[in-house]
Amino acid sequence: MAPNDEHQASSDKHLSAEAAEAFISDRKATKGLTVRGEEWIRDTVTRFLEWLPIPLEDARRQHIVQFLGQFDRKPWRKRSMYLGLRTFWRWLSVHYGRPNPFLDQWGNSVIDAPKTPTRVLNTMTCENVATLLSACESARDKAIISLLADSGARLSEIAGGRREETPGILVDYVDLERHRIKVMGKGRKEGWLVFGDQTASLLRAQIGERTNGSVFDLKYEGVAKLLQRLGRQTGIHCNAHSFRRGFATSLRRAGVGELDIMALGRWSDLSLVQRYTRAYTFDDAAARYKPIVN
Repeated sequence: MAPNDEHQASSDKHLSAEAAEAFISDRKATKGLTVRGEEWIRDTVTRFLEWLPIPLEDARRQHIVQFLGQFDRKPWRKRSMYLGLRTFWRWLSVHYGRPNPFLDQWGNSVIDAPKTPTRVLNTMTCENVATLLSACESARDKAIISLLADSGARLSEIAGGRREETPGILVDYVDLERHRIKVMGKGRKEGWLVFGDQTASLLRAQIGERTNGSVFDLKYEGVAKLLQRLGRQTGIHCNAHSFRRGFATSLRRAGVGELDIMALGRWSDLSLVQRYTRAYTFDDAAARYKPIVN
């Protein structure tokens, strides 16, 4: 490569990196991007920019397709890359006036979203929860497991983010009379956890006479390690998302509508409710069926 070509390539990479950083900064300022969300976007865009053999402004549909093709054997990873790059180019087209390779000249999508397996992921059952509660070594641990099961809380809602961008549950966020807890959810959006009588009793005992401070005195990694330890002890796949899937599926089996589940679980889209309730089967629907003719 001639010196001038090397200089141009270096300049193109620098401008691409600047655009990526501007995109991330804008998302943080306008969308309340979490630390984990920032890591996902940064990884996605950086991987593509490092792979791209031409200047960013010259990228076309075939380059996106070729890049995504590297992840054919990792369908979830491929879909994640697709979503990240689609969002990045949508932003580039608005703020930098760059052509969007995801769309044709009439605004129609020309790159279909990658398909992902429809397998049922680990979903916590009532029996699983009872086993985990029996294995807990302290009242605090029981309260955490009970709250995860009753509310479908995200790990970051229980204990704050990995890098403490959210505070987790504070004593003055807990309303034991109304069975609600105010939390800072995904995208720094305020929401509410709901819970039942048994969880209320466990929380009341955990809080005791305190009027402020953290309810559980555990950070993100501390709660994650608790779940891992209980998983090893019981043989049950135990993480916050398995509780979240169990929460949504149990509500659906109880006849709660998807819009209500979406609100109670603090989801932003019905498609997410459908994804989290894949353990809901035809037999579940048949059990709730009522004949029209009597």
